[in-house]
Amino acid sequence: MKGKIILIYFIILTTFIFSKNITIWFEYEGIDELKSIAIEFEKEYPDIKVNIIKQKRIPDKIFTAFKGNGELPDLILLKNDDVGRLKEAYLIESLDEIKKEFENSLIKDSFEAFKENDHYFGVPFYFDTQILYYNKKILSEYNIHLDESYTFEDLLKVSNLIKKDDKYIGLAWGANSPYWFPTMQWAFGKKELYSNGRVIVNDSNTLKAINFINKVINVDKSANLIERQGLISGLKNNKIGMIFFGSFMIPDFIKSNTAFGILPLPYIEEANNYMTPIIDYKGFSVIRGRKSKEVLSFLKFIIDKKSQIDFCKDLYKFPVNKDAFDILKGKDEYFKTAYRSVEIGKPMPTSAFFKGKYWKGIRTMLTLILTTNNNMDEIITKTQKFMDQK
Repeated sequence: MKGKIILIYFIILTTFIFSKNITIWFEYEGIDELKSIAIEFEKEYPDIKVNIIKQKRIPDKIFTAFKGNGELPDLILLKNDDVGRLKEAYLIESLDEIKKEFENSLIKDSFEAFKENDHYFGVPFYFDTQILYYNKKILSEYNIHLDESYTFEDLLKVSNLIKKDDKYIGLAWGANSPYWFPTMQWAFGKKELYSNGRVIVNDSNTLKAINFINKVINVDKSANLIERQGLISGLKNNKIGMIFFGSFMIPDFIKSNTAFGILPLPYIEEANNYMTPIIDYKGFSVIRGRKSKEVLSFLKFIIDKKSQIDFCKDLYKFPVNKDAFDILKGKDEYFKTAYRSVEIGKPMPTSAFFKGKYWKGIRTMLTLILTTNNNMDEIITKTQKFMDQK
């Protein structure tokens, strides 16, 4: 009996000593799904335990933790455009070896979204995109049935029809948002948002995009500038007919029984091109000094086909694994439609300088242009000066 007790004690002790822990900081939707994947991982790797912690503003908290010698995770979930800031501060590890091993298993260019100075600082996990949502109740009241043949200009005609009796808002989006401005810049011919260390907003293609947005919102008044929460509540409460928004809201609209449909972003006749959606990649980066074999094993596990499908299928996220991508793209009308937007989308640059300048400068510039009577040319000139300040 005494021998059995000693043996049990020894087993428990050795398990404790040799087991490894992986701590993950996770933001955005899907923590329960990730925890389920972690349970499956632990079954396959019983000597590794995964601890997933919900955090907000992860990049800021990583800086704070390093400065204050606080507790750090092993892995963090990031938007791809946060990579540059953390890489410049030497807070995350290069993951070139994973890229070399698995790039052929993932959709084209997904690793490129996490590239900085010819090295890769994140493993892509999933992505969201941008789409058109429409309220079926409002549109049916006007006997309107949207499909992919509708251009942006057609949507404006629909919007004017819906708005005419002041009962509803027609088309609305966060037109002053730096999250939506690239869709117009790319549509009007802008190739690179960040080139040779500069963010340029006074080039001819960007000026065409600015003038088009201003004409739609302020001159013709065919669409409305409405902030994020107003767009969500407006569609849910049958107050807005159409909104441009991120695909991540699909599960919420389904859960709330909103009568909605979706379409890819439309073709703009004036631009002779489609609105080009952002491919909003999220991926895992490894904190400096934490690139262990256990961490690498987990990263490989989460980009496996089964893990990708399990995480993405009910959240309406889009997997980076090729096989999972091909399976889910035909799952239902929402996946089918969103994937058509994905085909022409682009990721945001990873540069820390770009993000610091673009997000602040574009929001300020477009807010002033769209909501004040200040001179547009002067606003753009001042914005370019801000972009060029080092």
